[in-house]
Amino acid sequence: MREDGFTYIESLLSLVLFAIFVLVIQATLYTTMRERAERTAETQGQLLACSLLEQWKAGHTIDAGERENGGKRYRIRITPVRVTEMVEKCEVQVLWESEWTGERRIGFTGYRFTPAVSATPGE
Repeated sequence: MREDGFTYIESLLSLVLFAIFVLVIQATLYTTMRERAERTAETQGQLLACSLLEQWKAGHTIDAGERENGGKRYRIRITPVRVTEMVEKCEVQVLWESEWTGERRIGFTGYRFTPAVSATPGE
C-alpha cells in the first residue's frame, strides 16, 4: 500500500537545495554591499580632491590634514609647486583606508596663473 506524498529523502534534498540557494543569495548580497561601500568611498574621495583643487584654482588657501566625509576619514596631501614666474601647479592627493583592499589613493593635478608682481611701485 503506497501513500501519496514526499519521502524523507525528497524532503531532505529539497531542504538542502533551498539552503544552498539562500547561501548563494547571501554571498551575492554581501559582495554587492561591499562593492557599493567601496565605490561610495572612492566617489567621495574624488569629489573631495576635485573640490579642493578647484578651491585652490580660485585662489583660496587649502590645508592638508584629515577630513571626515560620509563617515569615512580622508587624509589630504597638497603639493604646490611654482612652475614658472606666472604659473603654479598643485597636486592634491586624498587617501583613505579601505576595509577590504587596504590604503586607497586618488590624486589630481591642476595649474593656475598667478599675477605678475611688478618690481617697482607704479609700473
